[in-house]
Amino acid sequence: MQFWIEIGKLVAGIATPIVVAVIGVMLLRRVEGIKAFIVKQSDFQQKWAEEFFACGQEFMQALERELALLTALTGLTGPNGKFGTELQHEASQLHITLSELGLRIRRSVVFAPYTAEIVTQAANDCLSLTAQLLASKKGNVDVIINKMNQFNAASRKAHAEMLD
Repeated sequence: MQFWIEIGKLVAGIATPIVVAVIGVMLLRRVEGIKAFIVKQSDFQQKWAEEFFACGQEFMQALERELALLTALTGLTGPNGKFGTELQHEASQLHITLSELGLRIRRSVVFAPYTAEIVTQAANDCLSLTAQLLASKKGNVDVIINKMNQFNAASRKAHAEMLD
């Protein structure tokens, strides 16, 4: 009987480090798999956040340019002259670009579900106000700038939400 107990102790002494090593390797593989998944997920979120940020910057630059053109246009004594027509044409082209950027913003803000609607609404407000200014050549630029500020604040929150 003592013999079998000694053999059991010997087997347990040999098997324990092997079992611990196997469990350790299995746990290490699982942890590495989880780490790889998190890195991929983080890279994905980072790429979308970068795209959203770049799109927002383009949108703001185009808005600023269009507002500058419309401000210059409203200050002209002869807005239907050659220079005025050139300004109107460039402003119209920019408005098409702004519409495209507005759609891109709507598409890229999808990974910020809590702030997406606010960002989209602020962008749409900017677009509609500049369209009205473009059509009537009259309007309050300060209202548009206020909407741009709202867009920027909402975009900052959306960008942070994407990265969280």
